Amino acid sequence: MLRPKKESSLSIAQRLSPQCVELLRDLQKGGGRISFSPEVVQIQNFVGQYVLIYDDERKIGRALFLAFLGEDGLKDFNQEIEALSKDEQQEFLDSFASSELLNEISEVMDSFKIPQSQTEWKAARDEAAKLPEDERKVIEKQSAFFWYFFFSHFFNTLSLMVHGTKMTSLVPRAIAGDEDSFLKAVQIDRMLLLHHPYFRDRKARAQSEGETAFLSKLAYRESNPTLRSKIRYPGLYMLFGILESINWLDELSHEELLDICEGAGLDDYQNRIEDVTYLTKRLIEYRIWKKASLSMQ
Repeated sequence: MLRPKKESSLSIAQRLSPQCVELLRDLQKGGGRISFSPEVVQIQNFVGQYVLIYDDERKIGRALFLAFLGEDGLKDFNQEIEALSKDEQQEFLDSFASSELLNEISEVMDSFKIPQSQTEWKAARDEAAKLPEDERKVIEKQSAFFWYFFFSHFFNTLSLMVHGTKMTSLVPRAIAGDEDSFLKAVQIDRMLLLHHPYFRDRKARAQSEGETAFLSKLAYRESNPTLRSKIRYPGLYMLFGILESINWLDELSHEELLDICEGAGLDDYQNRIEDVTYLTKRLIEYRIWKKASLSMQ
């Protein structure tokens, strides 16, 4: 499987974690149910077709590249990489994720902050309104691609934490006819029922054909909290989840993992990760929490 080199992956994970944590905390405030701010919900609906990304995990990375390269840049990138062998593709991907591009991506991700109040949202809108129309349209398009990436990555990670399986596994299995995968995917991201043709049509067919058993199960999943148990260390667990979703969590030494936690801005005392021994305990607790979540499904 192709993936960016370690430095690139971990840098993006560090910068993505704080924003994902805000959404995770919103979940906890809502008793485990989706309770994003009205502004975030509006954006989620506007870019709702991000759910189509779940059909193919590679699309998550493509959405991020689109945010920084634009459509023409991504087209050139795909044309170059498709002509190479698997080994050459990995070498090209490593060289493409250069320190210069990584710094550029890092700067933009550092500047991506979800406003936390009406005042902050208004300030963001006012700032955008000051831009020339052409520049504003370019930024709006880039922002839309980034939100595609952000939402799909967040819910993909959340599904891994809750169900032990990513959305990019559940959705293809659901499309192939697996009812259990369909229901689990809907529990994680209800946007599927609004914006994914298969999920929308499957529910409509069940309603028109009177599939009461299926509709009863679906209603249970729709009303069921996404999170069934409180997370004591949301920032730490989200970082663990992100690293697991990009296949790095099990490959890092605990010393490396502690450095990443520090780089992500996690407070040592609040998360009880003052040293490697404490971090190891937190990692064990994370895996126990995941198993407990699976047993509650």
